[in-house]
Amino acid sequence: MHTLLLLQAKFLRTSLSWRISSCARSKHYSKSVRAKGETAGSSQPPRASLFDELFPEEKEGLQPTANRPEHDELHVPRLPLSDVDHLDPYPASSGSLRGPSKKRAEAAAQGAPKQWDPAVLVLNRASKSLVDADFRRIAPKGRHIGEWTGPGDILKVIPGRDTSTFQQTNSYFLLFPNPAYARTYQNYITKLHRMSQEHTPKSLHSPLPPPPGTIIEGEDIHTLLQDYALCPPSQRINILSMFSPFGATVRRLIEYQGYPQLTEPIDNTGRAVLFWVEGHYPTTNAVRAAIDQDGRERGLHWGSTVGGRYVEKVELSSQPPEDLEQRDDVEPVAQRRSSRRWIVKLGDENEARRFVRTWHRRPFPLLSDQVRGEKPPVVNAEFLW
Repeated sequence: MHTLLLLQAKFLRTSLSWRISSCARSKHYSKSVRAKGETAGSSQPPRASLFDELFPEEKEGLQPTANRPEHDELHVPRLPLSDVDHLDPYPASSGSLRGPSKKRAEAAAQGAPKQWDPAVLVLNRASKSLVDADFRRIAPKGRHIGEWTGPGDILKVIPGRDTSTFQQTNSYFLLFPNPAYARTYQNYITKLHRMSQEHTPKSLHSPLPPPPGTIIEGEDIHTLLQDYALCPPSQRINILSMFSPFGATVRRLIEYQGYPQLTEPIDNTGRAVLFWVEGHYPTTNAVRAAIDQDGRERGLHWGSTVGGRYVEKVELSSQPPEDLEQRDDVEPVAQRRSSRRWIVKLGDENEARRFVRTWHRRPFPLLSDQVRGEKPPVVNAEFLW
């Protein structure tokens, strides 16, 4: 038993000494390998970057960012430019190539849209309830003309007015920057009206209207029937084109972008009201006093944001309209001679529409010389846009 214990102790001492010698040899080997690697790495030159390999000519030209001035700008020489108005759009080239003929150049110049050559479309026999959005909502929107921007590029929609009473008629003037835009809009409106006539039910035996999403001739016919309101499908649309030279009336509309009574000296379109009284012809001071009294009663004066004389009498023309014999929506001659109209200038469109809701068909305030029991005169108020 004692001998067995001695043998085990000897065996443990032998194995322990072998492990210690093995660890010492492995550490010495690692240090020698690391030393060889460092010696080899220090002897090799540093490797060039990818930028230096791809662009060796830029390596010497680059400067450190710290050495550059703070506001270092590259000087670019300016080239002289010729006047655009005098450039030849079809310059004749040298050699065998030859420019287009003179006739072709003149035809191309005539066919191209000019910068400012106004054209007018006149929509007759339309409803007096149309607004500006009814015309712009159905515009082609650049589908036919590449330079067409916005809702059809209509410069302005001007409701026609009887110059002797300044009341709205059933005509509308559409101003365009050139004849090409006017012809495109006219053709497109004629197409929409034809499609509305074909797909609008006219009786109980008519087919049902197309469902949403039905595309006919490139148009969503369901959306078209909902948006188109210029002329009822049961009627024939009457839209005429007018080009230069214009008559006196249309020329004034183009010059003032509307009627001068409304646009001069400041354009009050969309924030003014036409005011007149049926059965009575008060003075301007009486009208202003009645409106001021109503403002005091409601606690907010009308036209307080405008200031000055916000009630002005309209200078009416003594001559009847040029096409009076062709129209049936104008007042009789006797009534035109005794007409008195005023323009009430307000702060914005919302206030103007509130004024119309408050004063339209409202009895004019009683006058001191009015007989008791007599029917009071009635006020008419029309929003001017």
